[in-house]
Order: sequence, then C-alpha cells, then structure tokens
Amino acid sequence: MNLWIASMECAGIAEAGGVKNVTLSLCKEFSQLGHQVTLFIPEYKCTDFTKIVDFQLIYKNKTVEICGKKEKISYSKGSYCEGKFSVIFIQHPSFSEKEAVYTYTSHENLLNSEHKKGQGHSDTLFLNSLFSKAVCNFGKFLEKNEIPDIIHCQDASTALIPSFASQIKELKHTKTVVTIHNAGPAYHHNFKDLKEAEYFTGLKSDFLCGSLNNFKVEPFLLAVNSKAYLTTVSEKYAEELLDINNSDNTEGLSKIFNDRNYFIKGITNGIDYERYDPRETTISELPFCFDPETGDFEGKIKCREYFINEFLKNDIKDVKVFGHFEENCTANDNVYFSYHGRVTGQKGIKVLIEAIPSILNKHSSARFIIAGQGEQYLEEQLIQLTNTYSGKIIYLNGYDKTAARLTTVAGDFIILPSYFEPCGLEDFIALIYGTLPIAHKTGGLTKILDYKTGFLYDYNDSYNLSNKITEVINLFIENKALIEEMKITGAKYTHEKYLWKNVIKNEYLPFFEKILNNFKNF
Repeated sequence: MNLWIASMECAGIAEAGGVKNVTLSLCKEFSQLGHQVTLFIPEYKCTDFTKIVDFQLIYKNKTVEICGKKEKISYSKGSYCEGKFSVIFIQHPSFSEKEAVYTYTSHENLLNSEHKKGQGHSDTLFLNSLFSKAVCNFGKFLEKNEIPDIIHCQDASTALIPSFASQIKELKHTKTVVTIHNAGPAYHHNFKDLKEAEYFTGLKSDFLCGSLNNFKVEPFLLAVNSKAYLTTVSEKYAEELLDINNSDNTEGLSKIFNDRNYFIKGITNGIDYERYDPRETTISELPFCFDPETGDFEGKIKCREYFINEFLKNDIKDVKVFGHFEENCTANDNVYFSYHGRVTGQKGIKVLIEAIPSILNKHSSARFIIAGQGEQYLEEQLIQLTNTYSGKIIYLNGYDKTAARLTTVAGDFIILPSYFEPCGLEDFIALIYGTLPIAHKTGGLTKILDYKTGFLYDYNDSYNLSNKITEVINLFIENKALIEEMKITGAKYTHEKYLWKNVIKNEYLPFFEKILNNFKNF
C-alpha cells in the first residue's frame, strides 16, 4: 500500500498535542510492516530536523491558488531516521515564521502585542487551506505508480484534503480517511459562513451548503461529502460522536452525524511503548529505572525523591514552578496525586481545582503535583492554591518533557477529570510508569478498567471527584497490596493490548483493506 499521512504535527519534528504521537506511530508502524509511507507536514520555524536525513529541495516555487491569489510554495524531502519513512515538508513564509504549531509563543507576543501567548494563529484558516491544497497538488508531479492508495488526514486542520483531492485528476482513484482527534468546541477549524469558506477554499457555495452547521461550514462534513471515511480515536468516542445527547460537546456536530446516519469507525489509539520504557533511562529520560510489570517500584520512588528534592529546586527551561513541599516530606508518609495536561475547560481542571480544598482539609497526607499551561484564569487559580495550601501543592506552569514525565512518575495516582476525552494518552503513560489513573468515565478514558487498572467515577463535579479521591486514599492506606497489584496489572495490560503495532495490524489494516476493496459494510 502507498500511504500518505497528512498532519500539522509529528513527534520529533514539530510537536503540539497528542496528534504528534499518533502521527509518528502510524508512520513508523505502517512503514515497518512494509508499506510505502510518506508524511506531509508544514515546515515551521520550530521544526526540528535532528531526526531527518537526506534532506533536499525537490520542487521550488510551485503555484497554489488560494484566496484569489497565486501563492508560491516549495517542497523538500527527507527521511525520518528512526522510522524509515519519507517526509515531505511544505514550505511557505506563513509556516516558516511560526514558532509553534497552532498557537503564538511568548516571544511572538513580544514581537506583536496582538499575538497573545497561547492564542491560536490569526491566519489558521489560511494555513489549513494552503497546506491541504499543497498536499493534493503534489499528486500532479507524480508518475502513475507513485500515486497514493490512501491519504490519511489527521484532525480538522487537514480535513479539507478530501475536497481538494477530488478535484485533482491524478488522485481520482485515491481513497481519503479523516481521523477526528477531537470534535470539541474550538477544535473544528470551521469557517464562520459560506462566504468565508468560499474565499479560503475556492469551493463553490452549492457544494459548501451540504456542510453547514447552522451558519458555519464544517471541514469534517466537507470531508464526508467528498466521500472520505471518518474514524476517531476510540470506540467509545465514536459512539459519543453519533449521540445527539452529546451535541453540546461537539458544537452540534453529533446531531448532524446522527441525523445523516454517518458511519464513524472507532479505533482506540495505541501507545509507542519504546518511547517511554521505564526499564531504560536513556529511553524514558528519567533518572532511575524501574519495572512496574514485575513489581519493581524502587526506581519510581527514587525518581519522586529526586524530583521533589533536586529537580524542582533548579531552573527548568520554559517552566515556572509555584509552591513547594515541606522539607520533611518523604515518599512513604504521603499519597501523591498528579495532573499533567492542558489547563483548559475540556480537561476538567476546574473540577480538580474545586476538589483540592476539600481533600486537603480532610486528608493531611495528600499532596498534589500539577503540570500544564493553558487558559490564564485557570492558571491563576492554580497559583493561588499553591499559596493557600503552602507546602502541599506544586504547580509547574509551562512544558518540559522531563518535568512532564517526572510529574507523572512521582504520583501514586494521576487525576483525569476531563469533561470529554476522545482517547486519552496520559492514562497510558501513567500506567506504564506504575501510576494509577482516577478518571471521569467518558470517551476513551473508559478503556480504564475500574478497580483493575484504575478508578472511574460518573458525574463530573468536584463533589464526586472529591469522594472518589477520598475512597482511593482510604484504599491506599488500608490495602497497599491491592494498589500494588493494580499497578502491575495496569502496566502489563497497557503494554500487551495497546502497542501501536497491534492496533495497526488488528484495526487499521483490516479497515484500510475494506476501503480499498470498496466494501460498504464495516
């Protein structure tokens, strides 16, 4: 199979959210199974070429018509050294000036006060349209035997590709697949109305009309109307996307999907275990090795002690540390709860913020380590908590890979209070590191097995989360053997069931084969 994978981000090249890990794993695993894989990705100012070999310019100043103008783009090609797949970089000044994939950085904010740190790029719709057209136009330069069988598009930012591909004669036999990584509010990359959609895409209004959600034009609907297949990142989230009762969490898309009887294939993401393996410090980037699958947690405890007593007392690039733990804090006296992720509404961080006072007032042994960045008012509330409960909460504002991993490793438990969660990667990473998840029972987090590989609670508010945390603290105190057994079970279960190579073989390949054979029933 000749497979193109189009994504705005990829681990080791340009990183932002969870899509980066999925993109890299798909490229690597399909390639290792003998398929011809080409990744298409923009070339940003922040692009890391460390793992790219044989980099060369292959097409210069090719024309793409967009917004009534002719833009010049260039294509460069390289190979990803670890995965042995090809990478095509789309080059244009609008990409090369960006210091991050989706949002402005603090440095960009200094250069332009209107570009607020963490705010989405003001020209996002232009970037999406330009990239999608550039990917499809690449097909015009190829010989017949080089044309892809499938173009696999990652999320709404690339969901215009099926529409543009349908207009390229060289791609008339190519199938397109769009994976919905998140259909929550602010993730649709939609156009505000028909006029705006027509301006950016060049598509005719009579075609665009079939993709309206109220007045907005939805890229996911455009993809289906262009005969693309939809997938999403867990079986449960596929059900939720088709549930009319879930429309608030999808800005009305669920009702449209349901009314039109669309098919969405749910395939739960895997985990690239070899990128996190705690048995090898050179891989995990942790100071000590350990193996939860065999019950060896000694290194995990040492990592926690190092994190608290040494790491947090040094300057961490791109991270500000608020709060501290008492000097007499020891690994065995307290129960540690971690949170690592975006500090945004979807992630339910406000539920955790509201639950923390109740927990700390009732349980003197509880300690919280929170790492992430996002919405300013939520960041400020976390900072205030570190002042109110001095010595019991640490908040790491920003991102550093080692700090993020140590935050997860240091916890006995990781809290995942998301209002909705398409798949969830943090629960995978936590279980690999012997940290049990406490999660709201939603979307992909339902892959957690209650009281076997973690703990689930139903209604997502601070009362229910606080009660669940109290329940877990009591269990931790009274039955440490059960907690240790769950950690071992969780680590083994994740490693065996959710390796990416197994997900590709058991789920993606059969689905792609049916697509190529024009099966109508899945």
